[in-house]
Amino acid sequence: MAVNAPEVTVIDDQDHQVVVKIVGYYNALTTSNTPIQANTFRGANTSISPCLVSLVNLLYSTSMANGIVSLEWVGTSNVRAVGVGRANDGELQKYIPNNAAVPTGDISIRVDNASPNDSYTLIATFVKEFQGTYWSGNKGAGAWANTQIGY
Repeated sequence: MAVNAPEVTVIDDQDHQVVVKIVGYYNALTTSNTPIQANTFRGANTSISPCLVSLVNLLYSTSMANGIVSLEWVGTSNVRAVGVGRANDGELQKYIPNNAAVPTGDISIRVDNASPNDSYTLIATFVKEFQGTYWSGNKGAGAWANTQIGY
């Protein structure tokens, strides 16, 4: 496992969704920002951009003294989708669409104030937005055209 930087593993990448495991371990005070590129997921049609995803489930286990780990939608200004911190475990089941201004489709893993011996594990499930999204002006409609019809 990489120290002081999140490690991202794609667990499952299907036609309609992708499951990603994110693990972080720190041995120094650290703030980091690591992107997950949605257009690298299965079925992305990179000629139609952006390849939008929405968060639908997050399992988390954190052991952080004062830090917080957030998933953010990347755009002209990143927008926090969800953040967790301190020492807690849980699950969030909620549809959280990408509402970044001029979204790229990417997801940022932002870690603030991680201290030595802080760690976390996140398992995030994202659905691929086949028709784009009305809140972003239908940008990226058809970006997952290489896959089956989804939700």
